[in-house]
Amino acid sequence: MKARIYETFCVADVDALLDCGVPVAMQFDGSHPKAVKAVHLELAVQVSDDQIHQLRVQYSPTFIKLKAHLQHGGGTYKFEVPYFEQAIVDQSPKSFQIKQNRAVVRHGGTGDMVGNIEWW
Repeated sequence: MKARIYETFCVADVDALLDCGVPVAMQFDGSHPKAVKAVHLELAVQVSDDQIHQLRVQYSPTFIKLKAHLQHGGGTYKFEVPYFEQAIVDQSPKSFQIKQNRAVVRHGGTGDMVGNIEWW
């Protein structure tokens, strides 16, 4: 099951996770009609207790966004991210595909999943 992040996820949040050594995988999901579910990012992380502590101490704003889920300790987490900074899309090597799928959904169609949108 994917947990939802209700705050806007930013490039700085991705950078914070990476700086703490957390492996991050990200994909764009436009595979639902707009009436069913908004386009969103899907984020997967595998985090240890030490990395959670480092995130809490050094990157408090990012930790706060993920706190409700990371409080259970280290492990693999999957997140649904409906609110994200445009810079995440713009920096992705698959930016065009993401924007194309957003447009399809915006105009009433059903888009696709766009995997491996990482830029780092």
